[in-house]
Formats: sequence, structure tokens, C-alpha cells
Amino acid sequence: MSARIDMSLANDVQEVARVIDTLEEFGAENGVPAAQSLRFGLALDELITNIISYGLAGRSDGTISLAIEHRDGVLHAELADNGPPFDPLQAETTPPAGDIETREVGGLGLTIVKSFMDRLDYRRVDGFNRLTLEMNVKAA
Repeated sequence: MSARIDMSLANDVQEVARVIDTLEEFGAENGVPAAQSLRFGLALDELITNIISYGLAGRSDGTISLAIEHRDGVLHAELADNGPPFDPLQAETTPPAGDIETREVGGLGLTIVKSFMDRLDYRRVDGFNRLTLEMNVKAA
């Protein structure tokens, strides 16, 4: 059994809320435990926010698409954008040093994404970054 949603996103961080709401509804309708939908949503939040804030910042021609599918016990997503080439799998993911009051902001997002997903794959195709995310769904 397979269920799928496809979304086109505006180059606006407010789109993250729409993605999260859609994912929660999709997960509930397709037997994805709420805790896993939450982790998947947090990963997408981080990735989409970074695309909008860094990769497509100031661009009126920014394009973002998201496809989410649940099949064979796996939650899949493909996130694509036409920003500059950026492979998040090659990005530094060492958490910042120091306590929360003194350390620099940032540095945890991609670490969280990598720890939540069972599989990640990046490729650059026809001017688009394409990141595939997979999370094994465990029965509630």
C-alpha cells in the first residue's frame, strides 16, 4: 500500500508550517506514529528553512518541491530546490562546543537530520539539488 503527497513551496519560511500541518495529517491518515511524524517534520523544517534562508535568499525565481510517500513501512521524501549546489551530507555536522549560553548559534540542524533518518541521499540533477530522506516506520 502506498500513499503520496506532492507540494510546491513558495520561497517563504511561513511555508514550513504548511508542510508540518500537511505531514501531521498525512501521517495520521497513513498509520505513521505521531513521534515519527514529528521527527520527520523537524528534519524537513530544518532543511526547508535552510534552503529558504541560505540557498534561495533574496531570489524571486526560487523553486522548492516536496514529495512525501509512505510505502512498505518506510516514509520517503524528496526535497528539491534550484539553489546553488549544496550537498548537506558533506556539510560539517560537529555540534558546537561550549554551553548553551556561550556557544555560537547553529551547528545542530544537520546533525539532527542525519540522526533522525535511516537513509539520506543527495544528487544534483538538471540544476536542482535533490535530497531523498527515508525513515523506517515502526508500528505504534
